[in-house]
Amino acid sequence: MTTEHRLRKFIEYIKSCSANGGFLASPTYKPYQKVWLRDHSFVTLSLIEYGVNVDKEICWLTTLLKLESEKVRIIIEKDKGSPDFLNQELHPRARYSPDFKKYNDPWSERQYDGIALAYATVLKYENMKNERILGEELKLLYDNYFFKVFDTPCADLWEMHEEYIHAYTLGAIYYALNIRKEQVKHNFLLNVKYSNFLETLHSEIFKFEKNGVCLKMKKTLRDEPFGLDASCLLLFTLFDVIKDIDFLETTLKKIYDELSPDGIGLRRFIINSEKDTYFGGGVWFILNFWAAEAFMKLKNKKRAQELLQYRFRFPLPEQIIDDHLIFSKEGKKFWIEKSKLENDGIPGPAEPLTWSNSEFLRVSNHIIL
Repeated sequence: MTTEHRLRKFIEYIKSCSANGGFLASPTYKPYQKVWLRDHSFVTLSLIEYGVNVDKEICWLTTLLKLESEKVRIIIEKDKGSPDFLNQELHPRARYSPDFKKYNDPWSERQYDGIALAYATVLKYENMKNERILGEELKLLYDNYFFKVFDTPCADLWEMHEEYIHAYTLGAIYYALNIRKEQVKHNFLLNVKYSNFLETLHSEIFKFEKNGVCLKMKKTLRDEPFGLDASCLLLFTLFDVIKDIDFLETTLKKIYDELSPDGIGLRRFIINSEKDTYFGGGVWFILNFWAAEAFMKLKNKKRAQELLQYRFRFPLPEQIIDDHLIFSKEGKKFWIEKSKLENDGIPGPAEPLTWSNSEFLRVSNHIIL
């Protein structure tokens, strides 16, 4: 199979996962038959890179942004010290049905990266098309939302640790507002405002550094960072916040030292004594692809290609849970039994996962296989 044919297969498969314009996190795994803002945005961004028509998917996002605008307006006007400021019911949610219904799942719904990436995706599409889809008033509303909440805690991209501020989340907000800054560059006052805010974010993200490594999270921005999370690699690549190659090299080495069971695949995180136990804490395909992107940044193309080919199959699942690749056999057993109850007796993890396939596609665009 030629590289071109392989990539075309991925594009066709990913497009088949769109329902009403919203990408299902997994079309076959029942707990994931929902549209996560984060996943949908990553998937749409990957297709944009290949010039694939994503008009329906952008329409889905713009509809969502309009539907949630009143919530955003209320939060902007609310005092940060208010006891219900962090109530997830008052913020845009992390996941929706394809027709915008809300779920009452046990996982945290307040995840700023999801709404930031949704916003960023529409802005990027606007710039690419040289069109303006969102009204300026709506954009200013979301801008002010991010100005307001960036220094407050929320759940990470794994839908955990909601009492903390995460470097990755700040990076997602930076990514969105950096695209937005390009749109206001001819307005002197707005350009200064966005430049100053981005500089503040940039400075705060650098404060997650310790011993040359970008760490995962803080209780408040004034506190010391701790924990290690492979998602921090996006700060050096897609989000383009940190351009220091030595910083990337040291962070990447530490991530492989702590999170790789075999020197190739990557687990999600480790935080002091807390290890990932979701399906045992296996190796995730998206993390291999993010690492491949990071190695390309270091001009190590051979290593990047190796990571893209690791345990390759089509379509790609969420993670690999072979016993020698996981953190916790007890965690694996618990989640397999739980997933059977939720998925008509068929055990998880999700196979396929739309996000895995889209990130293979996106990162492949930067690496000749």
